[in-house]
Amino acid sequence: MLNRLLPFAFISIVFSACVKKDIKQFVTEERVDIQTISPDSTDFSELQAIGKAIGDSRVVMLGEQDHGDSPAFLAKTRLVKYLHEQKGFNVLAFESDFFALNEGWDRLEKQKSKIDPFLSSNIFSMWSKCNSCDDLLYHYVPKTYRDKNPLIISGFDNQVHGRYSNTNLKTFIDNYLKEKRINYANTKNYKIDFLSFIDSITYNKNLQKQLKFKEALQQISNELSAGDPKAFETMLLKSLMALTESEISFLSKKSDDSEIRDKQMAENLKWLLKYKFQKEKIIVWAHNAHIIKHPELIKNSKWHNNKETKIMGNLFTADPELNKQTYIMGFNSRVGSTGIITYKKYAVETPAKNSFETWIPETVPYTFVNFKQFREENPDNKKPFLMKGVYHFTESASWSDIYDGIFYIREMYPCARVIK
Repeated sequence: MLNRLLPFAFISIVFSACVKKDIKQFVTEERVDIQTISPDSTDFSELQAIGKAIGDSRVVMLGEQDHGDSPAFLAKTRLVKYLHEQKGFNVLAFESDFFALNEGWDRLEKQKSKIDPFLSSNIFSMWSKCNSCDDLLYHYVPKTYRDKNPLIISGFDNQVHGRYSNTNLKTFIDNYLKEKRINYANTKNYKIDFLSFIDSITYNKNLQKQLKFKEALQQISNELSAGDPKAFETMLLKSLMALTESEISFLSKKSDDSEIRDKQMAENLKWLLKYKFQKEKIIVWAHNAHIIKHPELIKNSKWHNNKETKIMGNLFTADPELNKQTYIMGFNSRVGSTGIITYKKYAVETPAKNSFETWIPETVPYTFVNFKQFREENPDNKKPFLMKGVYHFTESASWSDIYDGIFYIREMYPCARVIK
């Protein structure tokens, strides 16, 4: 009798091992709690689970729900240090000025007295003037150059806002076009419609001037023909075209200005990976809203109403090879307040009933959940669940298909402004 029961017992054990977990059970059982987000903590042992989840990825994207999320910046700083020191990531690319943080950074003398003012005036102020980014930008980055293990700064945003761009972009472009013997560069219209406008693309709200600038760029592009795809100047001109097209869309009251920007940011990031940093591993610092995959999976979205909306993250990972090489980590919080340093502070939304945030005990300050593992173990589970997944408000989506992992913060609070 015993012998007859053994096969059934074996089948029962195998069946039990194959039982799939729903997302709530997975979060409850598989989350990895983290005790500190302090950038001063040099014990990276509790981050090993994140390192294992990232694996051999060549790109790690780190998000944030708002550009004023102080604890998220502290957590990201600690993760940057870990990825740099333990996982071989040597490039930190910000959602900031493509020209300034590439051409400008490359030309910069890498001494603290030069690095500090450069980062302060060329990375968006929501980070460069936030006290929670102080350790990363003004202590850690300069230190890596003294330690002979440099962390290279880069940027992928086509918006022109840095001080280096204000001072050098016009001359850089003018010299390049004259070296290429562009006939248009010798015309009166070149000076009026193009050169005199290049410093104010982001801020000038004159639609006719934007349209004239776009025409000038198109004429330059026609003369350059296809251009060299490896050349920085080629991508820079494409970035400027996307910037003016985005401004024209906004001024014309169309709805695709953000999508134009995201598309170009994805192209700039691909260029960095393919040409400039062919042998490097890159950390991407940006908002959740720019790094997500599959925005179409968000049901009744409060921040976009077009199922075809394209985001940098899903445009970048649409390439199967890049998708394999990329790990996207969103950030999420339970309670508290936030707000960019230059804007009004506000309370974050209370978690919804039976939402992701409520599945984590209130005593847990920080935790990490590897959604990629859930997808691999439950490939057919696309069931949506509630989570504050992009901003500080709840939405329903199959979030495990949108992010590879999520970093949860129990209490959010805003940055304090620092002046360098």
